Amino acid sequence: MSQKTDLDLAKLSWFQNNAFVRQFIEQAWDYFCTFDVHGNLTYASKSFGQVVGFIPQDFQQIVDFIDSEYRMDLYKMFIKALQTNRSNKLEFRAKSANEACIWLECTAIPIRNEQGELAEISFVLHDITLRKNQESQLVAMAFHDALTGLPNRRLFKDHLQQMLVQSKQTNRAFALLYLDIDDFKVVNDTMGHDVGDAFLQEFAQRIQGCLREVDMFARMGGDEFTIILPTVDCEEHVSSVAERIIQCVEQPWEVQGQIFRSTVSMGITMCHSGVADAATLLKEVDTALYQVKGKGRNHYQFFRK
Repeated sequence: MSQKTDLDLAKLSWFQNNAFVRQFIEQAWDYFCTFDVHGNLTYASKSFGQVVGFIPQDFQQIVDFIDSEYRMDLYKMFIKALQTNRSNKLEFRAKSANEACIWLECTAIPIRNEQGELAEISFVLHDITLRKNQESQLVAMAFHDALTGLPNRRLFKDHLQQMLVQSKQTNRAFALLYLDIDDFKVVNDTMGHDVGDAFLQEFAQRIQGCLREVDMFARMGGDEFTIILPTVDCEEHVSSVAERIIQCVEQPWEVQGQIFRSTVSMGITMCHSGVADAATLLKEVDTALYQVKGKGRNHYQFFRK
């Protein structure tokens, strides 16, 4: 099938000799294309070709254009329009001609001929990339710390609850660590809050360098942080991580021209399938952390009943 151009509008009965309809459709939506009931392209607007990078010849090429996780939904959308003669909507992600990620809101509109028979399915699309990006930013703000970019208390608690469920199902242990930066208030008071904020950002980066990708590192607020180590088999494994963190933090810091040293204290609890709830775990690591602070700080302590 040859590719369509704007001149092909004249071949469509509902476009023929109707400049108003043509102008309305071209300006009302960002992109526009039409297929017959067999999925063959009958028209695609110039703007559609510009964003996709080609003029599709059939519906399958549109399906191939979008991200794989939405392809079956697009198939269902086309079939539903054929079966019900009603319009329906779908949002999906794709890559534009310049390889940029874009989001499109697509509405499938059944078109009848003069005899009242279903003749075509029109797809009108709006570019909703900006809205989707803004939604993602709002989600990130709701679940991540603004200063360090780490998961915040809310996301940490959700993840901890999931880990408890998973531990009960798999009978695999995990470890919870509660970190507190020793004498962080001194850094803020003597060097200023700008240095303190920059220090927290670098602190987050250093600690992340000590962890695996599967580990969760979250900021609870102020100078307090938590770490979840999934699928750990023994305390020795957790101890090696804790010691690596302590050694990492003990290395000299140079932040905004200020050179200083810092240490960190940690409370640790091993979470087995029999643990009751998240509140119990948080109480245990808090107790262990309090014990470390009482013994001089710059160390870690496992919770012991």
